[in-house]
Amino acid sequence: MKGVARLASALAAAAALVVPGLAGAQLQPHRAEYTLRLGTALNATRIGTIVQDVALECDGWRIRRELSIDASLTPSLRVSFTSRLEGEEPRGNGFAWRAVQVVNGAEREVRGTVERKEGAWRVDRTTPDGREQSVLPSLTLMPVAAVDYLLRRLGRQSESFPLLLFVPEAQGDAFLLDVKWSTAATAEATPPSQRRVEVPGTRSWPFTMAVTRVGQRDEKPLLALRGRLFDSGVLGGLIVDAGVVTVAAHLRDLQMRDAPSCPGSN
Repeated sequence: MKGVARLASALAAAAALVVPGLAGAQLQPHRAEYTLRLGTALNATRIGTIVQDVALECDGWRIRRELSIDASLTPSLRVSFTSRLEGEEPRGNGFAWRAVQVVNGAEREVRGTVERKEGAWRVDRTTPDGREQSVLPSLTLMPVAAVDYLLRRLGRQSESFPLLLFVPEAQGDAFLLDVKWSTAATAEATPPSQRRVEVPGTRSWPFTMAVTRVGQRDEKPLLALRGRLFDSGVLGGLIVDAGVVTVAAHLRDLQMRDAPSCPGSN
């Protein structure tokens, strides 16, 4: 059970990377749906979905994310996992969330906030085990701000750089992302059973990442990722190597939305 929960948390951390970032006036909020397949073969077994619904309002972002997996990953490891997140990220100031995870029928709900106090990010979580408080590394970025930073660095074609990302689903921890701009410029192929989705944007950047939980005892990455990010802030696809399994996320549906007209905006 512990191994299933650890794998589920790792996949939730990977799902956090499909949140769009604010990359200039061209970006529009959107709803994106991805199919998850076990392995990278185009005919690989479908094992679940990720649905992101990200709305931009005048005071900040509203994030709704659901990750669902039901599959036998190995002969001895079956995962039935659902992760649902509702979060609010005010412009440049913290994060508040409610997350529900169901692993093989066992449900766990966590609510929390992240606020910057006295120069540090302070996390306050309410779990089934009680209230928990922690402090994040000072350079940790909240979900939307993190991908905003990723877009800017990839846009400048930075060859490699670190990024600290807060992931509310994965026990409210910070993760270190070692990002590298990839020279593999070809796009991931679309499985023949689903239509190809055209992503708005004039440029895109392939990347790889090694993901490590901040504070873990060993330095071995939990995940290795590779994907392609468009300048519209939409992730075109993602390959997640979690060691025991590899999962591919393919964009199946995309709905772009208008940004709000707010007082004082041009």
